[in-house]
Amino acid sequence: MANRPLIGITSSAHRVSPSYILLWLAVRLAGGRPCRIGVRQRGGAELVDGVILAGGNDVSPSLFNRSRKPLHRYDPARDALELRVLRVARQRRIPVLGICRGAQLMNIAHGGTIHMAVRKAYRNARYPHHPLAHLTFRKLVEIVPGSLFARVMGVSSLMVNSLHRQSIDDPGDGIAVTAREVNGVAQAIEDSTMPFYLGVQFHPELMLYRAAYRRLLRTFIGSAAEETAERSGQHPG
Repeated sequence: MANRPLIGITSSAHRVSPSYILLWLAVRLAGGRPCRIGVRQRGGAELVDGVILAGGNDVSPSLFNRSRKPLHRYDPARDALELRVLRVARQRRIPVLGICRGAQLMNIAHGGTIHMAVRKAYRNARYPHHPLAHLTFRKLVEIVPGSLFARVMGVSSLMVNSLHRQSIDDPGDGIAVTAREVNGVAQAIEDSTMPFYLGVQFHPELMLYRAAYRRLLRTFIGSAAEETAERSGQHPG
């Protein structure tokens, strides 16, 4: 375990969700040492070898100059935490994987914007949102050839799940959209100037029974191990 890269997983100040637990398990299975980065925890991106910005509540609209939805729950403390974590991760050039909310926050951190209602922004974007659909509903995503996402997944298209009601609108500075649905909804973003800087709109931790999603986590963990070994002047594995 000592040689496994330490992977920070962000979360709210509240109790961890089933999705967080699955991410924790996925990191362990992929060869990493998972740890929680939360509002109440000490430390952050300064102490880890890679960061996962996990899913959760919608990012506060004030971060991209939009009004809050009435009666909608936001988590500004988590927003501030993850923006700080992301800034440090970029300074240290450690791998970052954003999941759903995490991908949206990555885009916002670069000055990008968010569609606050994906079903209004795109035609044919009314997805089922009852709990059973979160486990069973899938939609087709086309991947940009030559992108990091394409290299990691090893395919040109992919069936993904759908738990989001918002989506990425204008990409931020340095951010490229590298996967979209047929209707245009962005499903992956990345920054090619970083060793591994990828955000996905879907939840791979809920589809670990598929080899492609296990490969995504393994590649992310492997990148963290390589970057850590390079900084220490050692060779991984």
